[in-house]
Amino acid sequence: MTKLEIWTRIRRAVFRKDIWIPALSIIAGAFMWSVAINGILVHHKLFSGGVSGLALVIYYLAPKLSIGLMVFVINIPIFIIGWTMLTGKIFVFSVLGMASFSFFLTQTTHLHLPVENSLLACLYAGVIAGIGAGLIFRAGGSGGGTGIIAMILNRKFSVRVGIVTFLLNSIPLVLGAFLIDLNAALYSIVFVYTSGTVMDRIIASFSQRKSVWIISSQSSEICRQILIKLHRGATLFPGKGAYSHSPVEVVYSVISPFELTKLKDLVITIDPKAFLIINETQEVVGKGFEHP
Repeated sequence: MTKLEIWTRIRRAVFRKDIWIPALSIIAGAFMWSVAINGILVHHKLFSGGVSGLALVIYYLAPKLSIGLMVFVINIPIFIIGWTMLTGKIFVFSVLGMASFSFFLTQTTHLHLPVENSLLACLYAGVIAGIGAGLIFRAGGSGGGTGIIAMILNRKFSVRVGIVTFLLNSIPLVLGAFLIDLNAALYSIVFVYTSGTVMDRIIASFSQRKSVWIISSQSSEICRQILIKLHRGATLFPGKGAYSHSPVEVVYSVISPFELTKLKDLVITIDPKAFLIINETQEVVGKGFEHP
């Protein structure tokens, strides 16, 4: 094997889209998450959830300690457990997310976003952190801590990431309420809820699809056009009209939201009397959509 062939293989391995695009998403998400904590929460003495929340509680009690360093140290035993339960790629992306998050937490300590009202600060920080965490989870990584636990439960039992995160995030809030300030802990509930909700929306927005049922006398032609023009699969189900008792084939297909208008135009052009039923689909796994 020549040096050129070796270099070509290395370049293809390193610059694969399924690696560097998620990696950039994880790094960007970690930066946004750290901005929400150092830029807003710290200045209002508010709490986060999970490992970062524990780090904040410790920081408020001992201000000389670094939040980023504490997040890194607390995550070590969690990642040791996660090593045996997560696949290699997910584990590597999670390490990248945790390392990026810890790094940006140490680099944004002097950042201050001027939000005076505590309630608005919780909402603002929740949106920023939720988007950041959503980008990390969507890319197949995590910021460590409760994220690892949430990912394991999500993959094993299909439990929604935001719900698990919200429940686990309650621990630092309870500690903060007893050890530091009850009012700050109550305000922080707004932050935790907002960030979890936004995170779920960010994750779901990339996975949502439309499932469409089409009842038409021209079902075969509609199927053919879906395959040719939309490059989507379709399934024909035998049916029978309840009033006319005449046999009919029902078309079932799953498409992206951006393809819905094209599908409507396609169906109406072929059969103006066609009947369409359109449903929201939270997630689709299989060829043409998400990989299992």
